[in-house]
Amino acid sequence: MERRRVVILVGGKSGEHDISLASGAEVLRHVDRTRFDPAVLRVDRDGAWVFPESTEDVNAAGRRLTFAEGVMRLDALRPAAVFPLTHGPYGEDGHVQGLLDLLELPYVGSGLDASALCMNKARTRDVYRANNLPVARGEELRRGDRPSLSAPCVVKPLRLGSSVGLDIAHDAEHLERALRVAFEHDDRVLIEDFVSGEELTAGVLEELDGTARALPLVAIRPRTRAFFDLHAKYTPGATDEICPAPLDAALTLRLQGYAIEAHRVLGCRALSRTDMIVRPTGEVVLLETNTLPGFTRTSLLPQAACVAGRDYGRLVSHLLDHAIALGPRT
Repeated sequence: MERRRVVILVGGKSGEHDISLASGAEVLRHVDRTRFDPAVLRVDRDGAWVFPESTEDVNAAGRRLTFAEGVMRLDALRPAAVFPLTHGPYGEDGHVQGLLDLLELPYVGSGLDASALCMNKARTRDVYRANNLPVARGEELRRGDRPSLSAPCVVKPLRLGSSVGLDIAHDAEHLERALRVAFEHDDRVLIEDFVSGEELTAGVLEELDGTARALPLVAIRPRTRAFFDLHAKYTPGATDEICPAPLDAALTLRLQGYAIEAHRVLGCRALSRTDMIVRPTGEVVLLETNTLPGFTRTSLLPQAACVAGRDYGRLVSHLLDHAIALGPRT
């Protein structure tokens, strides 16, 4: 069987550059090389495009190309599919997806519209609310705005992932400090009422026929941090991640239903992961939906897929097959 050329796209100029490299390294390690011929495209922090000479290391050396040169090289490769793992702004927010659409290259994950929508936490909330999906009270702030919500509240940059710049403010002084930090990462910020309870995440995978299926829930219990911050997410052993989450069957089905509905109304494709909190009363609050969740060794969606019977290698193959079957999104 002829191997299909695929490109694993990593790096980028966002604050999630290192996380992207970690995700890409795991995907590269698990690509089925009897079926696929992988190449790596790394976008360095300064924007240079690099096609590493080694297909074993996402950090390997290679000739540094300008954006235009890199696009021409990618176009010339004409891969059967691109696996974008460029988390954060300029990678997960529709920029890369739009470029791949223009090049008429198939790729893993959601298209431009859903990627841009889900990267904007306030607009995601608007869609949740319009479709009767539960959210906490919240508001969007621009620089100079004064919040109407008071502590305790959650403060986060509007268009960033991996909990970068996120904080939970417990008093007025803390809120001012959290806003200053959040505005260092974005010129718009979302604040929401703090909701106490169990944090869970629900992944969704599409079959090749487009049917969306929910993965087992993951309960997230940080051990060394007050909440699921950047350290807790990506440091092995820093968080207890229990899959399947120890919930009763009815609640499990309800949360999985919310995740599938969020995937649908937001226009996601191939995969997504919706984070939520369950209060002790059973009330559920949706936090956000990720169109390009992490693929590191500690990432949640691959863990849940494994519990559902798709180990990491089978998951990667499935997503590449899905992208190839879907074809260019012209």
